[in-house]
Order: sequence, then C-alpha cells, then structure tokens
Amino acid sequence: MPKLALRELIYIAFFAALTTVGAWISFPLPFSPVPIVLANLFVILSGVILGKWLGSLSQIVYLLLGFAGVPVFAQHAGGPSVFAGPTGGYLVGYVLAAFVAGAIIEHLPRFSRSTSMESLYLTLSLAAGALVVYIPGVYWLAHVTGMDFSTAMVKGFYPYLPGDIVKVVIGTLLCTSLIVQLPHIWKWPAGKRA
Repeated sequence: MPKLALRELIYIAFFAALTTVGAWISFPLPFSPVPIVLANLFVILSGVILGKWLGSLSQIVYLLLGFAGVPVFAQHAGGPSVFAGPTGGYLVGYVLAAFVAGAIIEHLPRFSRSTSMESLYLTLSLAAGALVVYIPGVYWLAHVTGMDFSTAMVKGFYPYLPGDIVKVVIGTLLCTSLIVQLPHIWKWPAGKRA
C-alpha cells in the first residue's frame, strides 16, 4: 500500500469517529449479550466510500483505540476484555466487513451519474459487508458463551437482520445522494487509485 496522503488519513479518522458514535447508539436486547448498534452502518459505508484498504484501516484504528482502553465500543466500553467477551467476534468482523464491501464495489463498473444499476451495486456491496460481520461474530459468541451454533444464530444473527436491511437501504440512499449532489468530487471509492 502506498504512503497515505493527508486527505486519506482524515477519511480514516472520520470513519473511525463515525463508527464510535454509531457504537454509542446502542440498544441492549434482553435475550442476547449482543446489543443493537448503529456502528455497522458506518463500517460498511467505510468500505464502500473509502475502498477496501482505507475502509479496513479505519476499522483497525477504531479497534486499536478500543483495545487501548478508549471507550469507543457499545455502552462506552473499552479495553482488551471487550474482545474476549461475546461481542469480540463482531468487532473483528468490522474489519472484514469494510474490506468485503470495498472489494466488491471496487470491482464493479462505474457510471457517470446515479442509475438503478449503480444503486443495485451499492446495495449488494453494503449487504455483503453487513453479512460478513456475523461470520466471526456468531462463531465467537458460541465459543465464549458455550452456546451451540443454532442457539448462537438465534441470539446473535436472526434478530439483527431487519435492522441490517434498514441500514443497507440507508447506506444506499446516502451514497446515491452523494453521487447525484456531488458528482464533481464524488470519486468512489476514495481509496481506489487511478
């Protein structure tokens, strides 16, 4: 990866901050140790807008801040113990989600203006990123809590799908709006070099 420009460092910091704010907007569920958070919206947007490398890097910065004890996680938590808890796999999944969403969007065709095909490509990229979070998340939830895999799916995957669908729709609308309103500066993903 080439040396990062100041603009790219600002993008990385911006999405790490957005992920933090999204994590603070959380709602615990009585039947699951995994809260509903807004953070994964910004995780998948980081991949689509910044590209696979910068998007992933923004999430690595977010995780390093949390690991260092900065209270950036849900319920203003921080520190290494969060990674050992039931949500640790989901946090690792943030890096994978940003990478997958960015990798997909980087390999799809571009259009000079917003079209229905471009919206479909954005939706597919965002949805794939949203689903990737659950691969390490559900596995780690089952491992840490001693649940069998089907119980972990019931407590750590299925209840979150409706919210993820809403987040993917919001993400698609935000990105298509940027394409329409800022066509002269909207070169996405920002991390893709010419």
